Amino acid sequence: MADTFDVVVIGAGAVGENVAARAVRGGLTAALVEHELVGGECSYWACMPSKALLRPGHALAAARRLPGVPVGDHLDAAKVLERRTYFTSNWDDAGQVQWADGAGITVIRGSARLDGERRVVVGDRTLIARQAVAVCTGSVAVIPPLEGIADTRVWTSREATSAKEVPGRLIVLGGGVVGVELAQAWRRLGSEVDLVITSELPLPRLEPIAGELVAEGLREDG
Repeated sequence: MADTFDVVVIGAGAVGENVAARAVRGGLTAALVEHELVGGECSYWACMPSKALLRPGHALAAARRLPGVPVGDHLDAAKVLERRTYFTSNWDDAGQVQWADGAGITVIRGSARLDGERRVVVGDRTLIARQAVAVCTGSVAVIPPLEGIADTRVWTSREATSAKEVPGRLIVLGGGVVGVELAQAWRRLGSEVDLVITSELPLPRLEPIAGELVAEGLREDG
């Protein structure tokens, strides 16, 4: 027997949560399907933990620029990582599930697959959407096929934002937003970091002045 909703949303990241919430606010019923954590990448492996890692270093750097402000010469890495873990709720999505329940959204755990027009299968359960199926599955990091990389300890952004200790050395491949954020965060936490980019400056999709300023800041950090 199938369960019927007005809208079935596949993927409970930030976009999926908003789609489901808007549907419910508009008077529709909505199911939100997720095979990992409700809240998705932003809450647990991207926006929130990365900013939690960056903020203490930014605060220390700003304090150093002000004459007369007594500051130390390094961050307490253990405390920074503890604060990062607090912001991810220790990778527990109970709070976000509670929000969804309170909003009138039905959360369904499992991997979804399309099985016909407006028809979704999750395990042994079939969901029928009266109006639409919204696919909000996001993306995953791609590990480049470099010689020898299979024999190397490789992090994606997930491992880099959820690490429990500071690595002695990191090579960051890619000069986009994620790459430069993680390079700076871990450098300020004590890692030796090399940032490898294929363009002349980091952030190549932005105006050149942005890349110039970021490159200058990264060099100042060592």
